[in-house]
Amino acid sequence: MKYHRLFLFALIAFGLNACDQKPAKKQAENNVKYYRSIQFSETPWDTEEGLHELTAEEAKTVNNYKFTFAGNNQLASVEYNRNNVLLDYASINAAKVTFTYEGDKQVKRFFNAKNEPIKNGGASVFEYTLNETGLRVAMRYLDENNAPVENRNKIHNYQWTKLENGMIKELRYNLAKESVVMNEFCPFYELRFTYDDKGLVTRMANYQADSLYNCTAENCGDIGVSYFKFGYNEAGDLLEFSVHNTAGQLSNLYWGWAKRVNVVDANGYVVESTQFDQDNEYLGGKNVPVTKSEYDQFGALVKRISLDKEKNIVNNPANGVAMVAYKYDDQGLRTETLQYDKDNVLIVPKK
Repeated sequence: MKYHRLFLFALIAFGLNACDQKPAKKQAENNVKYYRSIQFSETPWDTEEGLHELTAEEAKTVNNYKFTFAGNNQLASVEYNRNNVLLDYASINAAKVTFTYEGDKQVKRFFNAKNEPIKNGGASVFEYTLNETGLRVAMRYLDENNAPVENRNKIHNYQWTKLENGMIKELRYNLAKESVVMNEFCPFYELRFTYDDKGLVTRMANYQADSLYNCTAENCGDIGVSYFKFGYNEAGDLLEFSVHNTAGQLSNLYWGWAKRVNVVDANGYVVESTQFDQDNEYLGGKNVPVTKSEYDQFGALVKRISLDKEKNIVNNPANGVAMVAYKYDDQGLRTETLQYDKDNVLIVPKK
């Protein structure tokens, strides 16, 4: 899971209401919309959805996700940019994502800030199959030559079913047509996703034979893991991500944390993120429990600072870094990444 995308709170992402999702179409007053951020997602089933809308004028001076729709209201592209200059540090793992359509297929491709094709998770193409209502029911990974491939988690294709209770059931398979897990850190086979009436995913649950299942593999901690819960504010910003066993107890994942809590500003930017363990205490050991983030007037991240539970600046035990600073040019392109220790001494990367 990607801190892994799963844990970045910002992942490619996205979701309409699970009961009436129409990923290939969206009504728009015009063919271009701008947003400060992207809706949180936990599965490729989710459709792309923006948060904190901007005007075209504001988009000239604010980093944004530009949604462009074709004449038939089908989503044609999502670009992370400022004043139409592509930027390469988006949460969608690309500067630009395009969508093309043929029959029941929706094809998704990825590009960098130079508008060159790139891979996402080891694949060049995400090819979705849509049902007669526009619901995503399957997806497979392809390479740059449209040949079937597996992604970095050994997944080749997904199968989705909308159940009578409104949940979305997800299964994944490799090229040998064997059922495979979500990823190596989450050994879940069958997942079921619950969405609220705004299309926000509120729970991702691990199932086996139609029963909620408690994973007790090594990566799932000492009391097991069964489901994740997600909480939001009215604007749709992710505020809480928690991990539970079948009894509802907080449960540590492989990385030691069981809950993350975000504080966001008025623009939806995460300004503080705190990690807790299964005892609902600040994450300890060789971990950084609190991360503070600062942004410039354009909405670009300029500082990420490691803090202890008393909010003192500390060195990350893993690498000795207490602060990461990001520099940009006048167009918003990232030009430099610098690392400092808690005494504000520059750390020179080893060659």
